Amino acid sequence: MNRLQLTLALLASALTGAVVGSSITRAIAAPLPTHATAAATGAAPRNALASSARAPAQGDLAAYTYPARNGDDNLDRMTQRARRDPAYLRELLRSYSFETELDKRGALLAVLQGVANQDVLQLGRQLADSGDPEQRRNGLELLKSFSLDVPEVRDLLSRQIQDERDPAMLKQLVDMLTPAVIASEDAAPLLDRLGTLRRHADPAVRASSVLQSVQWNKNGNNEDILHQAILDSDLAVRQAAIAGINASGTRSDRLKDALLALASDSQTDAETRNAAVFALQNFAMNRGEYALYRKAAEQVVDGDGHEREYPQR
Repeated sequence: MNRLQLTLALLASALTGAVVGSSITRAIAAPLPTHATAAATGAAPRNALASSARAPAQGDLAAYTYPARNGDDNLDRMTQRARRDPAYLRELLRSYSFETELDKRGALLAVLQGVANQDVLQLGRQLADSGDPEQRRNGLELLKSFSLDVPEVRDLLSRQIQDERDPAMLKQLVDMLTPAVIASEDAAPLLDRLGTLRRHADPAVRASSVLQSVQWNKNGNNEDILHQAILDSDLAVRQAAIAGINASGTRSDRLKDALLALASDSQTDAETRNAAVFALQNFAMNRGEYALYRKAAEQVVDGDGHEREYPQR
């Protein structure tokens, strides 16, 4: 399998397997027993942050700084302890809120994402709504460990996507919309947001919105979305459309004609032409269309200047 085929195959696998992956993450990240006890007694859940807003003392840092030579084992032990020990978890949450050193914050993030309980969710939401850009990014990183079948996460992302004006941050928010199995009524607002963003001025936002739209749209009518995208003036959006065609299995004469045009266009970059040729292998073609396909397949080259080999049909 050549590099292009492998790349597109991996993308298709990632798109169709995202729900399974998020479900596994949710199963592993079981809630702490203390929450079940609180719910049974009617007690209010603990705040994710310690009551004192002080930064952790220097000696506290040793609690989550693990030696590189034994990092994985220690990380697992820390995660297991945080699941069992509410006080330890609160200290990690408080430390994550104040930590500025990237390596240490990364270690804390790994542990907290492994726990992914209500305390972690609460802190993630609190930080993600912060007016400080760094705190907001830290909160969004925490929220990545939760599936969008969690209403609080889904509502926060939907609201922030609606309000966000910075294209780079907007793309990051759109990329966080990992598909989940939810009611169609709950998915509808996200699809509406994505429909608007497919017309955004920034091409990176449009490209991400195309891919997410194909994943979230369970009605099977992706052809219009993909046809509009493959005719987009920006290369990244056209490439997203080709990836979406492969991932969704959408077929139509309009898409086939657009792929043939891209594959045959000498002004189009080699990577996009290669992707178009690869996608065309899954379309039925008459003799005239097949002749165009074969000509395009013979002309495309890989990154080393060598002709790619495509199977005879």
